[in-house]
Amino acid sequence: MPAQPKTRPLGEMLQRAGLLSQAQLEVVLQDQKWQPDLRIGDILELRGWVKRDAIEFFAEQWPKLATVGRDSPIGYYFQQAGLLDSHQVDALLREQAQAGLRIGALAVLHGWLSQETLDWFLRSLAPEESASSAFMKRKQVNEGDRISQAGQARSAPQATQAQPSQPKPVAVPPAEAPTEPKSDDISWVD
Repeated sequence: MPAQPKTRPLGEMLQRAGLLSQAQLEVVLQDQKWQPDLRIGDILELRGWVKRDAIEFFAEQWPKLATVGRDSPIGYYFQQAGLLDSHQVDALLREQAQAGLRIGALAVLHGWLSQETLDWFLRSLAPEESASSAFMKRKQVNEGDRISQAGQARSAPQATQAQPSQPKPVAVPPAEAPTEPKSDDISWVD
């Protein structure tokens, strides 16, 4: 029988993932001493500190992920953990296509994930990506495509190509000729 990898206690995993502070963990452990029939996850949910989806994800799915590894994009696991909902994931995927940023970076920019949580997920599930840039790699255009695109641009009619617009001159009102001071003008300078 193969040895099972050592799993960390739920509270410690949630703390490492940036979902629970040390002070909150201490309170939960103290609560558990007073109410030993309640599990840590139950106390966390009752206090409103961690959602049930995240508790179940880290208690049930995370140990499997730690041994087998991931087989889905990282955004899938954020959704499974209840850290992002389906509407947020859809919005992030649309924005990702336009901005060229990774889904985790966008989630942090929106304030939907903390940087600490993103970093922990990447270190744990995608260590090869944890030091990567937040920018997505764009498809490389090979030399043949580049030459073809350049030829198409040269053969396109001039009317369809955008020409830089020249700034329009600004009309300046003519300056008034200086007038002779009148005898009733007050001079403020001696």
